[in-house]
Amino acid sequence: MTVATSVYGLRNGLDLDNLDLTTDQEIDSHLTHQRKERGPLDPGPLYAMTSSALMLYTRPDFAKLEARVLDGWYRDMPIKPIIAHSSFANLHTYINQGWETGIENCTRGLQGWGVTRAQLMEAVAHARLSAGPRGMQWVYRAIGIILGDYVEQPREIDWPAGWAPDMAAFQCGLDSSTRLLTDADRRAIENWYDRTTGEVPRWIAWLAKHDPTSLKAYRARWEGTFRGALPKQMMPYLSIRHNTVIGNREGLREAVLLGKAWGMTHDYIVNTIVQSVHYFTGVERLSMVDEVLDGVL
Repeated sequence: MTVATSVYGLRNGLDLDNLDLTTDQEIDSHLTHQRKERGPLDPGPLYAMTSSALMLYTRPDFAKLEARVLDGWYRDMPIKPIIAHSSFANLHTYINQGWETGIENCTRGLQGWGVTRAQLMEAVAHARLSAGPRGMQWVYRAIGIILGDYVEQPREIDWPAGWAPDMAAFQCGLDSSTRLLTDADRRAIENWYDRTTGEVPRWIAWLAKHDPTSLKAYRARWEGTFRGALPKQMMPYLSIRHNTVIGNREGLREAVLLGKAWGMTHDYIVNTIVQSVHYFTGVERLSMVDEVLDGVL
């Protein structure tokens, strides 16, 4: 008698080794897990239940193949749950894409992980850099009421090793006595990039030439996005996600260089990129990633 070998085992009620048969018990167990993950009164995971049910009742084999991908993030890569869970990164993308259900779901998930209101709003502020006022309107509609009486959970977040707030790392030394870009301001910005990432993005020179006042204002806004609640590494982490999703080659290179400079390990950078293509672009985006990051990773 041949004994079946377990390669993937069970994940949230699904037998990932058997693609040919999915029982009602497996489906019920998996959907119950989705429902109970955030609590029965939280509407956030509803979309996870419906999207899972769609595939489980029509293409359960594909649903299990999908689960194998997610399983690998947790078993095979040394990624802390707060990052592997992807709520921070998905929140950022949903704000840029305007998916209000996703914004609420990720907010509830982060709340459960112990994320404070200040930490959440720093992530929202980061998304504002790219999503603009329209993104903030989507945030308002999705979680405006939640933010008004946000309940912080007594749970300490297990951040990756070395990830910590560091507001001083953002500062290049702008002259706050004038709104105009001085020669010293421009040198300060360029020197910050030289010593931090090793190269100055071309957009710096373009703005300095054509709209220097905006260059200084944009730099000051970037420096003030975080106020000491989130680890500084969350700045490049969220930027890597965003620029991978939208296919911004220059932005991706800049974000990865900053991530490396600030201590993001190879595994965290790669996992951030892989989650981006898994949820939003398809693996073909990795051809662009490979070209842009050749010699960087």
